[in-house]
Amino acid sequence: MIVVQCTKMLAAELQVPLSAVQPSFDKSIYGWHAHLFICKRKKCVLIMNNESRYNFVIYGLVKADFKRLDQIIIEHIQENLRLDGANQQFIDKYINRITGISYTPTSNRSIISQINEMIMVAGDELVHNLYHFNDPRPQEVNRMMNKYVFLQLPLTYSGKTMLQSLEKLGSGI
Repeated sequence: MIVVQCTKMLAAELQVPLSAVQPSFDKSIYGWHAHLFICKRKKCVLIMNNESRYNFVIYGLVKADFKRLDQIIIEHIQENLRLDGANQQFIDKYINRITGISYTPTSNRSIISQINEMIMVAGDELVHNLYHFNDPRPQEVNRMMNKYVFLQLPLTYSGKTMLQSLEKLGSGI
């Protein structure tokens, strides 16, 4: 089970009732936070892992996408981990343990502040790419965002921390 802790803005867009906060997912590799933001009149969601601060943007969502956001989130987790060089066996093990997604309210203000910081970075990069290439290039932006420094992480970078967490999960440590 994945727990996605949604901001009020995203919860209003999803139009689903939020479950009670589950503290066990606060520092879990299966715990995530998500926030909706607008970039150049396109709806985007930034998803951040609670444990590793691994994050990515889902760009250009439309109303129908919010009805199947569960599936979109899982697809993007899988795609981004693959593009960041994670071992496919570890990705498969992670994805196979997902039985569904539960949406809860946010519970960690430090993650929210880090999400807001990453939204500023992602928004600038998406706009830059739109201006120079006439394409937002969200995959390139997502690769860059996980090379961003988070000083409270043991490996400093969220991408490296997530890959290490996946290896621990995959090897059963």
